[in-house]
Amino acid sequence: MSESQSRLEQKVDLNLLKPKNALKKSQLSNDLLVVLKARVAEHPTTYQLKLCQEFLLYCCKIVEELVKKSDGINKKELVKDLFKQLFNLQPPELLVLDSAIQFLFDNKLICKVARSKKIVRFLKKKVSCLF
Repeated sequence: MSESQSRLEQKVDLNLLKPKNALKKSQLSNDLLVVLKARVAEHPTTYQLKLCQEFLLYCCKIVEELVKKSDGINKKELVKDLFKQLFNLQPPELLVLDSAIQFLFDNKLICKVARSKKIVRFLKKKVSCLF
């Protein structure tokens, strides 16, 4: 296998080939799921968290911070995929999760962290480094 790989590398510079469009979007989505799982792994995946609206809101806010509009990723589907992988949800449970996410969105509970908070946190870090 390494012989064919070295032959391939001699013929084609693989660094010139980059994923585009749907492949790039899929790769980005999978990378985001890995990051989200690592962040959410701090909490035990118990049955109570599956039903907890506060945990759902927490996950939605993390996704809101991570995903940009230019990425072209559906945030609701990303949260549903995360919960599906964490809790092995069935289709009826996914419908309930979908309506819960829509409720949070409709009531404007999912929002980004204010820039002022980010700036204050950044300044605190810089000031603490000076002393």
